[in-house]
Amino acid sequence: MRLRPIQIATLFRIPIRVSYGWIPVVVLHVYAVSVFYLPRHLHGFHPLAYWALGGITTLLLFLSVLGHEVGHALVARAEGLRISDITLHLFGGLARFEHEAHTPGAEFRIAVAGPSASFLYAVAFFLLNQVSIHLFDSRPAALITNYLALSNLILALFNLLPGFPLDGGRIFRAWLWARWGDYWRASRWAIGVGQGIAYLLIGLGIVWVLRARTSADIFAGAWSILIGIFLRDVTETSRLSLARVEQMRRIRVADVMTAPPALLPPEMTIEEVVSRVLPAHRSRTFPVSRDRRLHGILLVPSLHALPRERWAQTTVREVMWPVSPAMFVHPETSLWDAHRVLRGNGLGASAVLDAEGYIVGYLTLEDLRPEAPPS
Repeated sequence: MRLRPIQIATLFRIPIRVSYGWIPVVVLHVYAVSVFYLPRHLHGFHPLAYWALGGITTLLLFLSVLGHEVGHALVARAEGLRISDITLHLFGGLARFEHEAHTPGAEFRIAVAGPSASFLYAVAFFLLNQVSIHLFDSRPAALITNYLALSNLILALFNLLPGFPLDGGRIFRAWLWARWGDYWRASRWAIGVGQGIAYLLIGLGIVWVLRARTSADIFAGAWSILIGIFLRDVTETSRLSLARVEQMRRIRVADVMTAPPALLPPEMTIEEVVSRVLPAHRSRTFPVSRDRRLHGILLVPSLHALPRERWAQTTVREVMWPVSPAMFVHPETSLWDAHRVLRGNGLGASAVLDAEGYIVGYLTLEDLRPEAPPS
């Protein structure tokens, strides 16, 4: 069973979560900084002081990683994308959006926001480092700010590598998308480069471990291998998802639509729906129509808010979702475009209307699984 990330906070109305794999990384980082980095460069302190400074360093580093992802999220929100959450995981963080950017320019601006934030943090910690050295003459503060400045600089530069899913890969995809005018072709190239970078990191890590002279070399090589394996798995998942999307773009709604579960007349009462329709049809939505013309869609879970004593007097027309363009698709619409409509209309269902506006079928998200990828 896959464990769901833990929500620890909300920032700018964005849920902040951490995966369980993130916790041992935090512990390991505190240990490495407290036992190796600080005692090597800072002598004569009590062991508890090293651990306290290691904890502060780790907290500031992961706040920097969070800030990197918040940069992505805020720019994405400004571009009109809805943010699902930000999750800190084993190898950094991930800001999840409900769908991809609509234009190459938006894709570029969202992608570049993260490394830009990390560069700003690197500059800020560098300036604090200079203040610590020249103004306060604080060796502990100087060591911590130097470490954080270098870490944020490395984070920014690493993320600019031109392979998906790294930010540089998204920037590369945006450039190809703008040049070719083909999002899908650009995605294939960015994913391919990402796979190449993943195998390069694995190879470099193996060489690093085989030629290691110290335990630090072994650790660095092993970390490179793990990052490479992680990137390889993500790019492979992205490649398979892209293949499913391209398959859905070739399939028409007419190929998978089903007959409507039942066509409810607008004047039918809720009591009739509950007593006659629901026992015969296990569906959470029903199209409302007269003479096969769509009037709206009834969402069954919304009936729970209606008091039982009002069922006999309340008609379907009064509680249905009124018809809108997000409630219907054409039989020739691609399955991918229909999937995006169903994901965005709040119902997870859509009527299928022919050129004259008559209902000829019905489509739900359940009809699209398991082929439908996340958007």
